[in-house]
Amino acid sequence: MTTSGKKKMRLPHISGKPRFLQARAYTLFEILLALGIAAVILGITIPYVAESFGRSPGDEAEEALAQAVQDVRSSALENGEARKIGISESGFVPEIDSVPEVRIPAGWKLSIRKMSDSKFRKPGKNEKWTVNGAGICEPATFLLSGPRDEIEILFDPLTGLVVHE
Repeated sequence: MTTSGKKKMRLPHISGKPRFLQARAYTLFEILLALGIAAVILGITIPYVAESFGRSPGDEAEEALAQAVQDVRSSALENGEARKIGISESGFVPEIDSVPEVRIPAGWKLSIRKMSDSKFRKPGKNEKWTVNGAGICEPATFLLSGPRDEIEILFDPLTGLVVHE
């Protein structure tokens, strides 16, 4: 006994060790709960992380090319007149003032394959791609070749939209 008349509290001892130092196994429920929490956290964060790493300059160029085609097509439909897009290895040059030129990123090249071509080729000097007054474009597939990958862009002749297979 202490001088205050109270007993000292002692930790229970089993086999000579305090209880908190003894080995204790986790239950199946505790393990599944921890795994579930980890899965929820990963499920929330992976799309954001993957998106930040997944974008290449070629992806951005593909979107810019597709937007330029849609803008030229809209102009052709509004005016009922054919519109042309100049094509070179370095990008698209729409022949209307309201649509900006699209440049391919450094280190990338643009190739074309029209219906009459058996394989991709460099665009010819002063080559044009036409969208008629009804909004129908000449069938063509473009290839963006970069340092590490290639992106094939197929445009639907009726809608001018990129076809994703």
